[in-house]
Amino acid sequence: MKKIILICLAVIALGCKSMSYQESSIKIGMSENEFKQANRSAELMSLDNNGTNIYRIISRGVIIANAEPYLFFYFHDGKLTRFVKSDRIDDYKFIW
Repeated sequence: MKKIILICLAVIALGCKSMSYQESSIKIGMSENEFKQANRSAELMSLDNNGTNIYRIISRGVIIANAEPYLFFYFHDGKLTRFVKSDRIDDYKFIW
């Protein structure tokens, strides 16, 4: 009986882990096309004439107090230059 309960708890714990983006595949300097292929849920938030594009991904994990559910990815001339976690949906306007 204990084994069944432990197995159930392990399955539930592993099933609850959710990633809305491929964290291990994100590297500074990667191309914008590689990023879009690996992270299909990324939304283009801003683009300008200087060659800067900003994408947003909303983390779909468990909501925890002081969590940072928004991730912003900054591309300049098609290369990832930085990414920032934030708790506000419109921070991409103020961070750069």
